[in-house]
Amino acid sequence: MSNTTAQARGRRGPPPRGFVAVADQPPVIRLTGQTSYEVTTEGKIVTLTFDGGVLQGDAEAMGALAKTAGRAVWALRDDLPTHPLYIPADVKEAAEKKASGEHRSLAAVMREGFAKYLAGDIEPVKPVRAPRRAPGERPSKSLPSASVRMSEDDWKPIEARCQADKARLKFLVNPSRVITQYLRDDYLAGQMNQQ
Repeated sequence: MSNTTAQARGRRGPPPRGFVAVADQPPVIRLTGQTSYEVTTEGKIVTLTFDGGVLQGDAEAMGALAKTAGRAVWALRDDLPTHPLYIPADVKEAAEKKASGEHRSLAAVMREGFAKYLAGDIEPVKPVRAPRRAPGERPSKSLPSASVRMSEDDWKPIEARCQADKARLKFLVNPSRVITQYLRDDYLAGQMNQQ
């Protein structure tokens, strides 16, 4: 028996706000990847019907449940850390727009680019240096970040290949530059100049 359950059972008077006592032992509902769901709304009530029963609540309560469940899922997925990537704004925006039109995420497109890089289909090219700023000119804003979730087993070969290419080519090669090159030169293939 949990501490919360013990407090609720030993308390006299009305139950605390938000607490609805249904029975001494609430049922445990086990959800699997095979569970089917149907969501309906009627007025301000959201109804989630699934193989194990029905769950009802107002939109705020269901939203809080979904947010909490989402956090729990990502907390359990410690095998998929987030890897930040810095991509020029124009490239990122164009790639997001194209990916959205294909019903894909930018992260899926980036994973595809890294797979091509590891397969040897992308040869890093030294980037062109930005022109020097004029005296008194403000520095340009930093690059916006994007991120990709990949396991360490998938990420380490990318970093190792970047280090090997850096040593071989004698210029900085990192995942951000590789993915920027893939997005600009392969995925968007000429679309950047047409905009």
